[in-house]
Amino acid sequence: MNAEQVLDVAMKAYWHSDPADVSVNAICQMAGISKPSLYREFGSEDGLSRAALDRYADQVLAEMFVMLHGGKGLRGTLAALIDFASHDPRMETGCLFYKMRAGKHRLGPDTRARVEEIDATAQAAYAAFLQAARDAGDWPEGLSVEAGAKYLGEQVALAITQRASGEDPARIREMLTLALSVFTRS
Repeated sequence: MNAEQVLDVAMKAYWHSDPADVSVNAICQMAGISKPSLYREFGSEDGLSRAALDRYADQVLAEMFVMLHGGKGLRGTLAALIDFASHDPRMETGCLFYKMRAGKHRLGPDTRARVEEIDATAQAAYAAFLQAARDAGDWPEGLSVEAGAKYLGEQVALAITQRASGEDPARIREMLTLALSVFTRS
């Protein structure tokens, strides 16, 4: 059994569907492996979903963190986030992390803990980005960095969720641009 191949299969299956609707049997069939082999490698369904989420974080979410810390300034970074949410072809079926976060009550304890860890890391990254914008004089004092970080993250999540439901990417871009304009108004 090639564990990397199985992780790719599982990650894509969870990503392109509702993770709760993807059975271990289906993953085994798609990967061409037996259930005992999967359990020997990952320990449990929770171990597999946690490993698939880790792989997704390394391959996709890491790009968002690079955007946030890329030094493009407030407007440039917001534009990059808008492009990512509205036009990245990988987001046509939504975001695996957001899907797991929305259904975390259906996840095993290890995967649920990883979802919460990623969520906290994302909030910290959004907050650091907004604090850097404030320090550069691009974002006003008096507005809560924490509230702004939560708002920014939720707007990106909403846009990607709308992509998954088939909303027109141009319309999503327009709505997200409007929603994020609160950060650039003087």
